[in-house]
Amino acid sequence: MKRIRAYLIFICMALLLSSCQVSKADVKDRHEIVGDILENISNQYPVINYTGDAHNIWMDVEDTVQASEVKKKIQQQLKEKGLNGYKVSVRARDIKQVEKEHRWSLLDSYIFEKFRKEEKDEKKYKDVTTKLTDITLEDPATVAISTPIVSSDPKAKEYAEQIKKEVEALLQSKKMKKLIEGDAYNIVVYDEKDQVIMN
Repeated sequence: MKRIRAYLIFICMALLLSSCQVSKADVKDRHEIVGDILENISNQYPVINYTGDAHNIWMDVEDTVQASEVKKKIQQQLKEKGLNGYKVSVRARDIKQVEKEHRWSLLDSYIFEKFRKEEKDEKKYKDVTTKLTDITLEDPATVAISTPIVSSDPKAKEYAEQIKKEVEALLQSKKMKKLIEGDAYNIVVYDEKDQVIMN
């Protein structure tokens, strides 16, 4: 009797494990199919980027095509493959706008790294960080620097001036000038309460 019970438990465990493996394989296959669909769409349309998860697909395309057309094509291919339950969002974007956003995102990360490195080396810029701002084609880019100081501190302006000089020196380097591509920009230093110390 004990042997039969042990045998039944073994069979149940084996079935349970095999069903888990099948569901994992199904999920993997599902991701691969979606990846193939998005790759196929990228070959047909000017896709800027795409991403997704188990329930959503997000895609940016150049504004030379209709976003609704691309969305319809993705939904059609998902349906043909029997993949239901995906919410598809496609957005048409101006490629020059996207390129400017990308360049300033890179610049922001270089500035952030500079302060992080100096924080480790000298501690004078402890907790100084950058924050991303909206970038538009028409307006100057804003380089926003957050500091741990309060604007009412008597040394706040002097501290903000030092930070602004450091950022300006970095942006004047050959590598940064190449990324800036002649864009106008402002450096704004904020206090810990998000109030402007220096503009």
